[in-house]
Amino acid sequence: MIHRADLLAVLRAAVPEEALRPGIAVGEVRPDGTVVYSGGQPRADLVVGADGVGSVTRQSVWPEAPAPRYAGYTAWRVVTPPVPVGEAAESWGRGERFGYVPLPDGRVYCYATANAPEGAPGDGLAGLRARFGGWHQPIPALLDAADPGAVLHHDLYELPPLATYVRGNVVLAGDAAHAMTPNLGQGACQALEDAVVLGTVMASGAGLGAYDRQRRPRTQMITRRSRRIGAAAQWASPAAVTVRNTALRLLPPASFARSLAPVLDWAA
Repeated sequence: MIHRADLLAVLRAAVPEEALRPGIAVGEVRPDGTVVYSGGQPRADLVVGADGVGSVTRQSVWPEAPAPRYAGYTAWRVVTPPVPVGEAAESWGRGERFGYVPLPDGRVYCYATANAPEGAPGDGLAGLRARFGGWHQPIPALLDAADPGAVLHHDLYELPPLATYVRGNVVLAGDAAHAMTPNLGQGACQALEDAVVLGTVMASGAGLGAYDRQRRPRTQMITRRSRRIGAAAQWASPAAVTVRNTALRLLPPASFARSLAPVLDWAA
């Protein structure tokens, strides 16, 4: 496990200073590679739209694409000071979940989800304590250690499948192409895979079509799996939760690893 800021620092250090232009607001992208932004309208041989779930690139070049859809549940995230937690774990309740993962420096990454209407207030750390303060340890201890100002709250969205990730001189990558729920922890991982494959096909001369053929089936498969897992994990009906929990207890531990093999077993 690596903190996202640490990963970004590693990637940033590998990019030449002159290649980055921060503070640019892109208003439109065109299929011929023209990028309309606050400083002009340059045209590029290749535009990679890696601009997130609300991608301006996708909205410009794929105007027919459906909008991201709300998953039906919201999420909180916070990194706490060091708390002894042992291994990573995720606990499922009725329409709610809480998970935690120790980071290399002793801090703990915590996340939680709850069924909620889109746009409902998250109520910060106080809301988390109200929901999860009575759950088993170390969840209360983690919440006690958390800084109220460090809690992030976001509704969760996924992108309906696109027919292609390539149009003209433009290619989509990461959440702009395949925003998914975080139930498999694969959002950033799939963006990194996108970058590896895109670099490989461009260097080999295989072209953008090869990128689309490699990346679209895999990322859309993972999006579907993540949606299914999230749906079951967020069940709130007492009867459904009882059936779910009983079935999970009966499954051999090895079955979980086997079920993740199509997601985790990947080579460029």
